[in-house]
Amino acid sequence: MKRGFESIDNEIDRSNNDISNGNSQPQTSWIFLEECFLIKSPSRKAMNLEQDLKTREAIHDFIIKLGTQLRVDGRTILAATIYLNRFYMRLPITSSKYFVASAAMSISCKLNDTYRPPEKIALVACTIKNPRITVDTQSEIYWQWRDQLLFREELMLKNLNFDLDIELPYEIRNEIVEKETEEIENKKRDDDEEKSTFDKNEVDILKQTVSLTEMLSSLPIFVAYNMRQVFGCCLIIVLHEGSKKFKWDIQLPSDYLKYKVDVDVEGCFKCFSYIHVLLKHCLSKHPQLLSHKPLIKRIPQLSREEFFKYANV
Repeated sequence: MKRGFESIDNEIDRSNNDISNGNSQPQTSWIFLEECFLIKSPSRKAMNLEQDLKTREAIHDFIIKLGTQLRVDGRTILAATIYLNRFYMRLPITSSKYFVASAAMSISCKLNDTYRPPEKIALVACTIKNPRITVDTQSEIYWQWRDQLLFREELMLKNLNFDLDIELPYEIRNEIVEKETEEIENKKRDDDEEKSTFDKNEVDILKQTVSLTEMLSSLPIFVAYNMRQVFGCCLIIVLHEGSKKFKWDIQLPSDYLKYKVDVDVEGCFKCFSYIHVLLKHCLSKHPQLLSHKPLIKRIPQLSREEFFKYANV
């Protein structure tokens, strides 16, 4: 197992020094080469790629149900999902996956000001996975979940090296709004000038971009691309959806990705291509392994030329 860790660590070093990602942001220790998940994932010895993606979809659905019943916000749910994907770049997915998911939620709650006692998380999680029986704090199965949650939380923290800092799309959205407010105040942009289709709909476009980013977190994207690359990719997809639904003739303002999102369009396009690689494997020939149907239906086919045209570069 140690050799496996060393192999992945070598891939981390390579990916962190690989400028071909088209990433203008400094890499973190949690950005891997695509092949690290596709081929060299710790889970690959026990399950093929299609099985892995199907399992991750089930785990993500569980996290959403858990977060919803705990009444936490989208930020907490997204962070928990990212921690989980990072953890499974260190260790394989096993039958303990829902205990691990509960631990990820517990960690995320503590860091996002949505603290929920471990007893509460364990009770809700146990009830979700055992809907046909009555579970309370006196149940033996509840105590199993509680003990496992505490153990898995400690294990997760160690395997994440206590590196829990992540950038989320909400900060990127707020940063863009702040930059534009500052531009108007400094008269770099006239707020009364005739607005483009993008400017008129920017607030809703950014909202939809954040929502799509959350949706895409069910795929292991954030272990290969950083949040700004995924955000930029989602922004282009949302523009495409608007152009089809509302017949918009729309593209981003010049250098919007570079100066507002602080990301390179090349990295966004590579992220877009990686999403399609993953979705191709979600379309398994075996019906029981078919996964991520909503994303398969939603994510469009765009050529490099079309993608770059929306980006206005």
